Amino acid sequence: MISLLTLSVVVLAVFYVQNSTGIYALSNLSAAISSTNMLDGLLGWTYLLLFAAIILVILLSVINMVGNRKALKKTGFLLLLTIVLVVVSYILASGEPVAVNIATPPTAGELKMTDTLLNLTYFLLGGSFVALIWGSLRKIFQNR
Repeated sequence: MISLLTLSVVVLAVFYVQNSTGIYALSNLSAAISSTNMLDGLLGWTYLLLFAAIILVILLSVINMVGNRKALKKTGFLLLLTIVLVVVSYILASGEPVAVNIATPPTAGELKMTDTLLNLTYFLLGGSFVALIWGSLRKIFQNR
């Protein structure tokens, strides 16, 4: 996580430094944000980080399973839960176009994938809040 965060900061810094036109300068931030090139770059970077995280989770889970046979059942359950969450997120994704003034509108597949990833993010955020509260309450009641 620290490596990905550091890499993101470096890429963002290079993004602002490398331009010669000045459109992405901090003084011209509103024009840069409204530019479709910046949005495409950030979405591409987000997809890259997402797929890197998924590959690393699967790879580290397989390594953990090889070293510990008891982890096989737990990893299988977590993999099944992940697949269910992705499928439910995909089913709930509308893929409706957003009224945005861009030259080349995204395809229906891109809209569906974006909505799927947003739904998955919402589910995981909600799950992390529930786990945080549940862990705190459980610790409070066990220490009584």
